[in-house]
Amino acid sequence: MMEPFGVVSGAVGIASAFTACIQCFQYVQLGRNFGRDFQPNLLLLDSIGLRLSRWGEAVDIYADPSLGNPNATPEELQNAKGTLFQILSLFEDTKAISQKHQVSAKSGEALFEPPASCLDPAGAALSNTMRALAARRQKGASIIKKAQWALHHGSEFKRLIESVTLLLDNLEAMFPPPPDRQATLIRGEVQEVRDKQQLELLLGAAIGVDEGLRKAATEALAGHQYRDVEVKGKALNGDAFGRDWQRGAIGKSNMYERIVVEHGGKALNGNQYAGKDFWDD
Repeated sequence: MMEPFGVVSGAVGIASAFTACIQCFQYVQLGRNFGRDFQPNLLLLDSIGLRLSRWGEAVDIYADPSLGNPNATPEELQNAKGTLFQILSLFEDTKAISQKHQVSAKSGEALFEPPASCLDPAGAALSNTMRALAARRQKGASIIKKAQWALHHGSEFKRLIESVTLLLDNLEAMFPPPPDRQATLIRGEVQEVRDKQQLELLLGAAIGVDEGLRKAATEALAGHQYRDVEVKGKALNGDAFGRDWQRGAIGKSNMYERIVVEHGGKALNGNQYAGKDFWDD
């Protein structure tokens, strides 16, 4: 049986297989015929790659051979690696289909558009952010040759998304990421997106493929809710990104109900973003 991208499964460890999967998300492109669906579909693909990178980071895939489970059996670990190879195989299949399109394409016909020409500024910024986050979590050396290929049909794209999402579900079921670690990583991802329009795009990209990220993006867009808060000294309950903040406000709409600040007290219940630090007198 052909090994995906020429990677022999018995010759690499699970961390190397993970690295190869992350790389695949960086290489695949979408065909020019996706039109107005190009941006949401590309962001959807990026969000799945980000989710896979988060799983690897959460289970410490490069440093912990047991993937966070000291009682894991060799069979369970082999199943996890096999799942990663199934993801690689899915990308290998799309590459093979892409090569068929290249053969049948007319001379000089562009098969796919550069992302920059199909994304609005917010979409391009969000795509770059998600890809950069995933790349930072990829600590292994490249084991497949860098190449780009294009998905050309919506049905082909849908099949890839559904199949990879299912395999990711299986990975997380076999080796669940620690909840606290998972939540911390998701918060960090959302905090990298400091623009309301990008947050809205992130929310759309996470729907149906990443429930944790969807919830975090929804909460970030909804803003904070404060009820029955009594402040006697100093209290910082949200936001306040610091004096070096150089971007625009996110545009959250915070809700306040029954906030009591005693005489001499000081409270910040949301926003600020820049200027004098809240804790400075």
